[in-house]
Amino acid sequence: MIKQLRFFTFVLAITLIGCQEDSFVETNIVVPQAPTGLKYASVVSAREFGVVITAPPTYNSYGAIPVFEIVAVRDSNGTVLNQSDVDAYFSILNATEETVNIEEEDGTIIQYKVLNTDDIGRIRIDNNNPLAEGKYYFDIKMISNFDNQFLESTFANVFELYLGPALASGLLYIPGGQNLLTSGNNKTTEPIVFGANPDYRFVLADNQDKFSIDSSTGVITLNSGYSPLTEPEIVSPTINIISNISEEVVSFSNVVSIYISNNPVVIPKQTIQLFYPTFEFENTTYGFRIHDVVNTTGLFWQRLAPAPGALVGDDRPAENVNQKRLEVNIVRPSGGNQVPHESWAIMNSVDLTAYQFGFDVETEFFSNNQFVEYLSTDGSSPSFMKAYISTDYLGDFNSATWTEITDQLESNIESGGVFIEGNEFMGYPYPGDQNLRDFPNPDGLKDPAKNADNKWIRSTFNMADYVGMSNVTVAFRVHTTFEGSISYVFPFDRSGRYLISDFNITAYEQ
Repeated sequence: MIKQLRFFTFVLAITLIGCQEDSFVETNIVVPQAPTGLKYASVVSAREFGVVITAPPTYNSYGAIPVFEIVAVRDSNGTVLNQSDVDAYFSILNATEETVNIEEEDGTIIQYKVLNTDDIGRIRIDNNNPLAEGKYYFDIKMISNFDNQFLESTFANVFELYLGPALASGLLYIPGGQNLLTSGNNKTTEPIVFGANPDYRFVLADNQDKFSIDSSTGVITLNSGYSPLTEPEIVSPTINIISNISEEVVSFSNVVSIYISNNPVVIPKQTIQLFYPTFEFENTTYGFRIHDVVNTTGLFWQRLAPAPGALVGDDRPAENVNQKRLEVNIVRPSGGNQVPHESWAIMNSVDLTAYQFGFDVETEFFSNNQFVEYLSTDGSSPSFMKAYISTDYLGDFNSATWTEITDQLESNIESGGVFIEGNEFMGYPYPGDQNLRDFPNPDGLKDPAKNADNKWIRSTFNMADYVGMSNVTVAFRVHTTFEGSISYVFPFDRSGRYLISDFNITAYEQ
């Protein structure tokens, strides 16, 4: 049973940054005063038109929880940015109300509402904003409320932002493999550069004995008189794109495979493994992070042995020798009551900008559900795993937009240790063994022909709608469907566990 909501602001438990001792009189009565001392750390490493998120500022609000507003943004010439642009691309964080679940000894869940002030005052500027390279200054207003007595202060030029020139995020030669002949065609196509301020130049970082590069166009030319060591000799030169504004260098390796030959040769299509995390530890170095929404049991996503290599086949890279799978077990290891749970495994964001021309991009993952026993109340599943995608996730789960793609997956259930070609179907199988157990079929979703109970499932997602985007994030949500608590008595009321292995994103040259 979940008890009624209780509201606590926990103001005294949260120390506001910059709050001074003399903010309070000896009797602990707060003296109403307008905010003072607002300070932001300058940002000097951001890029034009890109995302900017500041650190929280310091300030003195004399015990009140202030509200922040962006009053104006101006460039180094004093020109004020249009208010419509400020409204569209700029925001500043204020206190947010959150729900916290706490379990009591008898298994009941009490929900408390708390006021989160950790990040208030942070300034966020969204992607594709109108701020080009240069310096910008922000005027910020703070408003404090003391029992409906509002006191405010405006701080001019309190935040200084320097935006450097945008650097190249992608370099693409079409096709990815090109045949340069010792006599005849000796030039590549002109490449496409993504994300860069247009004031840049191309420089070859290696293989100058074989090639030269046009500094303006990026076209690579085979040097006159060069003779291939083999027939063909395959070379992938490293190409530097250098900003003429800042002289910063971005290097690109393996963006084009040049087949040097005396006579024309047939070049195979490219397959590029864009992202194949090992899941060794929970951090972005190994490809994922966990976000808990409702987790009163201390459950976490464990890392265990991966899906069998025979199922994955040649997809798993040879260097992924430490490959793990993720497992979330919603049933407590010690048994007892099972309580509501929701957590997300969020994959690293991937930049697909460079693959909008000449490539098909696909997400693939292997998954499994085990020990899911249906609810004794209506025969429905007590838990689900679902897939989502976002194009604006920047580390803050709650501010991102998440779109469910579970029904857009193409899935295939393991049969005899293999995936049989032709057995694919759209969507994702209902958890559990599909048994009705004398209950109606919930929403017609149970299907005995798609029984994936304790079987591996291979699922793919066509990324066609997201190719060309710079910040694509796939996530998996595992959540329960019941309120209060349930206790497993065979064959009912067991939330089970879910496994994810060998998540990857691959580009295939068309």
